[in-house]
Amino acid sequence: MVSEIWTEKYRPKKFSEVVGQEDIIKRISSLTNSLNIPHLLLAGPAGTGKSTLALIVVKEIFGENWKENYLELNASDERGINVVREKVKSFARTKSIGNVPFKIIFLDEADA
Repeated sequence: MVSEIWTEKYRPKKFSEVVGQEDIIKRISSLTNSLNIPHLLLAGPAGTGKSTLALIVVKEIFGENWKENYLELNASDERGINVVREKVKSFARTKSIGNVPFKIIFLDEADA
């Protein structure tokens, strides 16, 4: 039996599974479907679903290739100009896998 963290097991995987924030979900779902994604800043208290929403967007856009087209950095751990020079630049320079002409970089805890 494989044990799984409860929050990961029950994390919403589609827009339709997200509870609350109907207007925001509708707007971001529309942006995702049109592939017209601007830079987004998701703000709010811990546990409101910001990271979950970001993962849903990435998985909806890229499908099976989401991991190759997504870079997540925790800004409270990985900060400084070297992170930008090395990780972000090298990730952004490579072509996306699949039919989507861009990649996504998620800076978690960017306020730190």
